[in-house]
Formats: sequence, C-alpha cells, structure tokens
Amino acid sequence: MRTLRLVFACTLAFSFMCLFGLHSAEAGGPIIEEFDFVVDNDVFGSCGDFLLIANGAGHVRITTYFDREGQPIRVLFQGNYSGTITNSVTGASLVDSPSVANITFDLIDGTQTNVGAFFNITVPGKGNVYFQVGRLVFDGDGPPVFIAGQQHPPSEEIAILCSALR
Repeated sequence: MRTLRLVFACTLAFSFMCLFGLHSAEAGGPIIEEFDFVVDNDVFGSCGDFLLIANGAGHVRITTYFDREGQPIRVLFQGNYSGTITNSVTGASLVDSPSVANITFDLIDGTQTNVGAFFNITVPGKGNVYFQVGRLVFDGDGPPVFIAGQQHPPSEEIAILCSALR
C-alpha cells in the first residue's frame, strides 16, 4: 500500500523539484509552496470480497532550498492527512488521523529521508490497528538503505487493514 498519500506526496515533491531544477533562483531564501488536497472515494486496496475506500483531506508544504548560485540543493516536503478507510460492502470504517510525513530530498547526494508517523489508523473507541512510524532513508532507486521505527512490509499493510474491517 506504500500508500496513495505517500505516492501522491512524492509525485508532487518530484514535480516541484523538476520545476525548480529547470530554473535557478536568485541567491536568497527558500521558496515555499503550500496547498490542501482531498482524497474522495479512492480505492486503494482489495480484500477479496470488499474494497478499501479512502476519504480524507490534508495539507502540504514544500520548501526548496538553494545554494549561493541559486541552484536547488534540497527539497523538504511536509504533509499531514486525516481521513477514513471504509469497507465498501459493510460501511465499517477506520480512522487515519493524524498521519504526518516529513520527506527531505537531498539533490546533491541523491538521497531521500522520510520521517514521521505515516499511518495512525484506529478503530473508533477501540484503539490502534495500524501504526507506521519512524525513519526511512533511500539512496536512489530501490529499497531503503536505513530503517528505524515501526515499519511493516507493504504486503502486510493491506492484510492488516482488511482484517480490521472484516
């Protein structure tokens, strides 16, 4: 599930990196972009006999830092999300709130560092079902080169949510 939100966030951050990479900024402070987003009835997984449907909203702040020559050197993506995950057949739902991501793209070293509580999913009134928190470092394409915190393999993520919504 390396989720819709994270994929969406990374896609946006890379888009901004590409835009800023094509244009150098005058020496000075960083460029900050902020926007809100909505997830509306997005299907992001199948449990066999029902689908997982996401609904929610979040806020994103992207800060691009430049060197003295005005070339981008680092992009910081900060995002938060609150929403629900619903069983498409029964209407049972889980709460995903708050999910927080801080992702740094080092454009010089080519690394990506993800820090945050990426998923904080609970059954209302009963407690936590799925919690993914920590730090992941990527060095180019491929799996993380460093993992800390509570992380689940992507193959387990959907199974945990399906089990909670049965």
